[in-house]
Amino acid sequence: NTMTRRLVGCLMNISEGRSKETVEAIAMSALRVNDKTGRDGCRASVLNIFSDHDYNRSVLTIASTVEDIGEAVFQACTSAYQDIDLSRHEGGHPRLGSVDLVPLHPLSTGVTLQECGEIAIGVYTILLLVQDDDDMHLPNQHIHLPGTIGLVDLSNPDYQPFTSNNCYCVCATYNSVVFLTIGAIPYMMVINVTIDTQDLKFGQQIVRSIRGRTPGGLPGVQAMAFSHQGQVEIACNIMSIPHEGQSIISHSNLGDGCRTEESNIYGSDDELYRYGEGVYTPPSVVERRIQELAAEGRVRTVGSNVVGFTPHGACQLAEQALNTGQAMHWRTRTQTTM
Repeated sequence: NTMTRRLVGCLMNISEGRSKETVEAIAMSALRVNDKTGRDGCRASVLNIFSDHDYNRSVLTIASTVEDIGEAVFQACTSAYQDIDLSRHEGGHPRLGSVDLVPLHPLSTGVTLQECGEIAIGVYTILLLVQDDDDMHLPNQHIHLPGTIGLVDLSNPDYQPFTSNNCYCVCATYNSVVFLTIGAIPYMMVINVTIDTQDLKFGQQIVRSIRGRTPGGLPGVQAMAFSHQGQVEIACNIMSIPHEGQSIISHSNLGDGCRTEESNIYGSDDELYRYGEGVYTPPSVVERRIQELAAEGRVRTVGSNVVGFTPHGACQLAEQALNTGQAMHWRTRTQTTM
């Protein structure tokens, strides 16, 4: 029954944002799992591709079932390691490898983080078996991180899988160098807000103010500032707020809470965005706080992009795409590039 699919999403970050051909070839690799027969619709769909030319980085939103997401992600990773050579890579975003981050997210409310974590560790295990393939572009002992001088030694023999209350994660290594972080976390939203200045230090000041770990910051928000197309971009990950942090959130942290088209999902008293077990600061609140802080420095914001979807939107779209066989759903959308 197509209505009982138990769905998982993956926001796969790859270090290629300039060659559409390469990015789409990696997306198509994730869809090889659809060559299996025996299911109506399709087994996996790439819902969205977000590419950034300056960063030379893309985010692929892959959706599948708990049974098939592991193979879809493994095939995409393998393709990326074959097609993306970091020795030829230039871009303004820090990167660990050809594939950087592979977070798996429960989409259906009945799917657990532990299930997704076990799938992630399974993918990691298989990648270790193929890492000596001569066609795979894996890093050497050192990795270049933008903004640093020379090469940074990332050797560390002690990386191990770890778990916490809201995260199952493993760092894959090659010659003791981390080349991939793969794991399971509650669905993560991403919003990038551009401010009309070239003053990166001012952007970093805004970042320090909005981060969730800053007193008075926005709960669950991680942020970085980058020079981007002659301006400064505030790149924000909106993570699910840990249970222990939800009880101490006050109205002063969130402001008056702008509502969006999904206002029925917002709590009426604290304006948090809720989905399944996840509780989030709404993207609209993040954008407005950045606008306010920028205005204090007489700087205006000039645009924002939500990368991908809200968890509710991702689940609905995944169900629709898989049930109707829209494996290449990204092609039906206006591809977001920057």
